[in-house]
Amino acid sequence: MSDVDGPRLREAMLRHLVRSAPGQPVSEMAQEVLSGRMTMGAAAGSLAYRDLFATAAAEAPQLMQTVSPAELAEAEQTLAVAATLLDPPVLPEPVRPRPAFEDEWDDSVTSPWDES
Repeated sequence: MSDVDGPRLREAMLRHLVRSAPGQPVSEMAQEVLSGRMTMGAAAGSLAYRDLFATAAAEAPQLMQTVSPAELAEAEQTLAVAATLLDPPVLPEPVRPRPAFEDEWDDSVTSPWDES
């Protein structure tokens, strides 16, 4: 997945899990990771979510064997588009030029203390 921004894709997928499986352990785990209370590594090692990761890891090799290189390339492209749609990149605030400082000094006005 060279064209996909990994952290953005991970966050988009976690948000999708939170929305798509409310009340389920996978949704709870995704919410914990998104909130920063838990990392993915900590979730994988926790007793509460270890089974989720074990099941996914056991099924992954079988799923990957059924995917052709063309399907994999298409999936990578779809994930890149999905990541952009689900989680658009945060753009920096544009730098707005400051207006020129206008000096309100009027040379035509003289002070009563000026000696003329």
